[in-house]
Amino acid sequence: MIHRRIWLACAGAALACSALPSAWAQGYPSQSIRLIVPFAPGGAVDQTARIIGNRLGEALGQPIVIDNKPGASGSVGAGELHRARPDGYTLMLALDSQAVNHHIVKNLPFDTFKSFDYLSLLVTTPQILVTRNDVPVKNFGELVAYLQAHPKSSYGSAGTASAGHVNSAQLSIAKGLKTEHVPYKGAAPLLTDLLGGHIDYAFAGLSVMLPHIKSGKIRAIAVSSPRRSAQLPDVPAVNEFIPGFEFPTWIGLVAPPGMPADVRGKIIKAVHDVMHDPQVAKRFGDSAFDIVNGSPEDFAARVRKDSDVMADLVARKIVTAD
Repeated sequence: MIHRRIWLACAGAALACSALPSAWAQGYPSQSIRLIVPFAPGGAVDQTARIIGNRLGEALGQPIVIDNKPGASGSVGAGELHRARPDGYTLMLALDSQAVNHHIVKNLPFDTFKSFDYLSLLVTTPQILVTRNDVPVKNFGELVAYLQAHPKSSYGSAGTASAGHVNSAQLSIAKGLKTEHVPYKGAAPLLTDLLGGHIDYAFAGLSVMLPHIKSGKIRAIAVSSPRRSAQLPDVPAVNEFIPGFEFPTWIGLVAPPGMPADVRGKIIKAVHDVMHDPQVAKRFGDSAFDIVNGSPEDFAARVRKDSDVMADLVARKIVTAD
């Protein structure tokens, strides 16, 4: 009888444990969710967080708390995500630099491929080449000629190995430029220094630069997308001058690996619903973002692909490791 009671107790405990993931998911979320933005406020990643934050909170039933953690081209925030529990209460919006930082930032405390769950690549936005208004150029050819004649000119990026850095580095190789790279902790501080005359030009996300282009504060020279942008149809694509030139900004949702399957599925479904909300789609479109909302498998493949591209750039010394 005693053995039977022990067996029944153990069986009951096993059944209770097996039900835990579903019970956890049914109760998830029971508190606010932290959304790490690994760049300074005002950039494309921060813009994306502000566009989806409230709506995602409504879809999940709890507030989304945006937490800006800039530094090391997004690696500071990624490190925080790596240390977080895989319970669905800490998520992160990753920039394209997430895929390539392991090539150029030393001693990262995580594995880019194994330490994260790439839930969905949410949006892309073209990179746009811009200059200050007092730089005496009006088009791509004039800018290249000016930079060739002024090798002490400087360009900014949202961080080392960000899309803006890669595009500028490839432009330098293609046109023999010797200009200086100045990395920032996001596109917003880059824009501040560009407007303040501290750097001469930059590739940056169109979503951030568009309002300042339209207001006449900075000059648009070319976009890095395969075709001209519908937002700026008179601005040429760089590949009209340099065939095959393309490296856009992308932003995706990332989590620690090992979340309960039901919790993970609930987040993915909520994100899908938010990204297909007409008001959210309009806000993204008005800000020059293209919605992707791809599968986890597609997102992970994109990270691998961009990593391979950066490995080649580092090997060819187009981008230099820190």
